[in-house]
Amino acid sequence: MKGLILSSYYTSKKSLYTYLIVSIVASFIFAFINPIMTCFLPMIFLLSPVTDNLKHEKDSKWMYYISTLPSGRKAYVNGYFSFYFILILIGLIIGVVSVSLITQDAGMILTSILVGIGGAGTYAMMFPLTFKFGPENSNVILITTSFIVIALFFTVFYGVIFANLGSSTGTLNSSSMGSTLLFVGIYALVGILFLIISYVTSLSIFKKQEL
Repeated sequence: MKGLILSSYYTSKKSLYTYLIVSIVASFIFAFINPIMTCFLPMIFLLSPVTDNLKHEKDSKWMYYISTLPSGRKAYVNGYFSFYFILILIGLIIGVVSVSLITQDAGMILTSILVGIGGAGTYAMMFPLTFKFGPENSNVILITTSFIVIALFFTVFYGVIFANLGSSTGTLNSSSMGSTLLFVGIYALVGILFLIISYVTSLSIFKKQEL
């Protein structure tokens, strides 16, 4: 497991640090412009190296080798999801620090966290789709996944959060705080369920995959 995580890290080391710098800058900028997106953005930026690794799997033949090892397929999926979770956690920390320093608003911080979890969780659907249809179709899969994630995000943002914003994008109406947190909490729960279902489905698909 540790070796697989390190393999993912070293494979994407250069791009990972680039995305890390971009995510930190974007996080602080959006903490001023739109603090609700402050956790969502660094998570999505940091998950880009995972998608790059999936694209290159067909050429590297790594999945073919790992599938021949005892418990190799399960370890392979676990390694990817562990790396995915670590990057989500790093993005969450960056977002929380940024929105905390800029807004100092507990309600906004919690809203940003829940929105970020919802977005990053639903993005995990790319794993079972890639394992099912193959890394050679990763571009179509990632575009489709991104479209679904963005559509869900803006549905929550404009359908729920934006309607409850106060005079500025950095302030939530206190009277509607409860309903806002309820809806974004459901969104975060949907993201977690997507992540769990994606993990279980990925294991099932990859174990039965003929390589």
